[in-house]
Amino acid sequence: MVKENDYLRLVVEAQAGDQDSMGQLAIRVRARLYPYLYQVTSDHHLSQDLVQEVLLAMVRFVDGLERPESFWPWIFGVARNKIQEHFRVQHRREILRSAVLDDVNYFQRVETNHNVLEFIVSRERQKRLSSAVRQLERKYRDVVRLRCFREMPYSDISSVINCSPQQARVRFFRAKQSLKTSAALATLGGD
Repeated sequence: MVKENDYLRLVVEAQAGDQDSMGQLAIRVRARLYPYLYQVTSDHHLSQDLVQEVLLAMVRFVDGLERPESFWPWIFGVARNKIQEHFRVQHRREILRSAVLDDVNYFQRVETNHNVLEFIVSRERQKRLSSAVRQLERKYRDVVRLRCFREMPYSDISSVINCSPQQARVRFFRAKQSLKTSAALATLGGD
């Protein structure tokens, strides 16, 4: 059995095309990466899928890694990119799903709701909030989406956006302040 600190030899041999070394490296990557991905996603199946995607990227691109000693930072960087890609795709799907559901719900509510005006005002508020969140700086927008829409704890948010949990809290606080300011300006006719 190869020792954990012997991964440099495995990387070099995998880069040279040694399939056994690639297999041993894959076992080590899976063992170190899964707990990290599970911490970020809190989803067993998603974490397994992301590990598989990272392993595929490793097999395809490890030969292009110039410095074998930077293997672990590279692997965790690939994992972080896969997480971000997953959340981007998921967010786009949610927007599309939400738009379709909004249209369906709109017609259902109009048919059954006696107070149509109240429904229209509520829908307009949702649109303004969504628009205000989209106008936030990216670092604030990401925290708001992960905290409010994904209900993630700050510890997980910090892993996703690469900051400390305290920085994630501060960003969320500042985002809320910015949203309050936007709402105040909108009431004054400043939108």
